[in-house]
Amino acid sequence: MLGKVNRLLFGGLLGLLAGFSFNLAILPFLADTLLPPAAGEIYLAVGRWALWCTLLWIPAGALAAWRGGMRRGGEIFGAGGLLGGALIGLLALLAGGAPALLLLSSGAGALYGWGAGLLVGGGFGPATQS
Repeated sequence: MLGKVNRLLFGGLLGLLAGFSFNLAILPFLADTLLPPAAGEIYLAVGRWALWCTLLWIPAGALAAWRGGMRRGGEIFGAGGLLGGALIGLLALLAGGAPALLLLSSGAGALYGWGAGLLVGGGFGPATQS
């Protein structure tokens, strides 16, 4: 039982940290590098909604750790990253941003989440019945 609780807590913590770094470092850097004229809308969306979008990453990390396994962890965390990235991109689009921001944010979230899921799921290994 304690092993399952540890998986959830550690996975949730890594989800929180991944969401925090994605929203406050990775996404603004990518927007500024790849779409400089439209980066202002990303900054605006992140400034207003970073906390809530970061919280979306917590269950993805916890579930990836709970299920375990690199492939499954990557899929779960990648889906959570896609959801968090799509939400920020949609909010930036509604603020008058370019449609490319939605694609950039969603794709970057999915890729970043997939990589984090490989690490989290692979670190715990496949979940076993107990």
